[in-house]
Amino acid sequence: MDRRSGTTMTLAARFSALVVVVLYGSVIITAQSETSDFARIGHAGFILTTATDYQCVGINPANLGFVPEAQIFSLATPMMGGSERRRRDWAFTAIEGGFSAHSNALARGDIFDLMFQSSSGTFTSAQKQAAVEAFSDGGMRFNADVIAIGASYQSQDFGGFALTVRERATGTFILNDEAANLIFKGRDSPYFDSLAVNWNGDSVAFATAPKYYSELFDGTVLSMLWFREFAGSYGLKILDVAGVKVYAGATVKYLESYAYLDARVQQASFVARSALSPFFGINYGKATTPSVIPGSALAPIGTGWGLDVGATVEFDRWTLSASIVDMGKMVFDGNVYNAGDTILNGLSSTGFDGYNIFNEAQKITGDGEFFKWEGLQSADAELPTRIKFGASFFYSYRLQFGIDAVASLNTTAGSMSQPVVSGGANYRATPWLKLGIGIGGGSNMGVFVPVSILFSVFDGFWEMGLTSRDLVTYLVNKTPVVSLATGFLRFRI
Repeated sequence: MDRRSGTTMTLAARFSALVVVVLYGSVIITAQSETSDFARIGHAGFILTTATDYQCVGINPANLGFVPEAQIFSLATPMMGGSERRRRDWAFTAIEGGFSAHSNALARGDIFDLMFQSSSGTFTSAQKQAAVEAFSDGGMRFNADVIAIGASYQSQDFGGFALTVRERATGTFILNDEAANLIFKGRDSPYFDSLAVNWNGDSVAFATAPKYYSELFDGTVLSMLWFREFAGSYGLKILDVAGVKVYAGATVKYLESYAYLDARVQQASFVARSALSPFFGINYGKATTPSVIPGSALAPIGTGWGLDVGATVEFDRWTLSASIVDMGKMVFDGNVYNAGDTILNGLSSTGFDGYNIFNEAQKITGDGEFFKWEGLQSADAELPTRIKFGASFFYSYRLQFGIDAVASLNTTAGSMSQPVVSGGANYRATPWLKLGIGIGGGSNMGVFVPVSILFSVFDGFWEMGLTSRDLVTYLVNKTPVVSLATGFLRFRI
């Protein structure tokens, strides 16, 4: 039996708004997130040992070496026929993936407000203070991972191949106390102790003892990355002896980036770099750069290469897997800027009046004068390299148990703050219905309960499903993990 089978513009505008806020937060944000592994339908608490065909790209390419087999759900008897499905070697998909956002500062409704920009209300003074308290040493992380198109073939004798095109974006902002006050209170922040009126009649707050960004926001980090990935993968069974099977695989990636931000204040040292496509229309004030990209098109601002490697071992009913993903680097050579450390003084904004970033961001971006920007010809950065381990136990064709763990190997845009560990069970209720549930924790998300449902119809030819990172979010309002991955165009031939 087969132990593994069965397994626009408006949006761009919203993403642009997030970019603007993260740009302002280049002295106040920390970003680590790892939810992309859960943007595959049919998987909940574990995936490293079970994902195969194009779904294992970016997770564990060794699983492309799995040899497809017929699925046998029940054996024939003299009185009745059995239940089975034929072997399927090819798999295709389009628009499979999803998003995830989690926060230890926002309630569930506020996350939906931020994501869909639905609020039209205005904060009261009490609500501003509540926001400051919530975001002091707290914040929000988001992740998006969509396979625009994917295809794979797994042979009986010479391994498996996969080609995919993915859109990947990740980012986070976490504010310390000073940052939260400045964001939500603006000129009313306790940092300022005097007030004046400028030539335009606007009230401007000043600090008689001004501080550098590196003093105000020490210990905070910004990190955001959005790129398109073109990947080719190969996996092969390299050993089959005495009931032990060993698989190995690799993925080579070509990357085009559209947004990159990485800023850190660590040990009183402030460093910030930015490279954003001209589509976002970010204003850097009087600063110029030799790497300018004119116009307003969604043009790439950098390219790079990446490599994934993985291995899987099967023995008896157990499967063990390990992989290292996203080794490599990006080189940014378009719209590249560096922000130097400078004194923060003179602020006229009253701060955010709500969580509707699309409306609020313009209050703090101004004309770019808050930051000392200077242009760069180019800049490079490592990819957020991660190491993954997984184990699963095949109890029967109906039931599997497994556990996964993932951790960052470096500190760069998109890397994780903490390891993530999760485990769970997959249950095939019928040949056409597979359910998954798990439990996990890490990466400042608290405890989460991933769930999945997969429909496999027309003898397994067409599969569709939903996966959520956390069921508890829809039951409890605090520390939400809002997540949804979908796929309705997965075909196996």
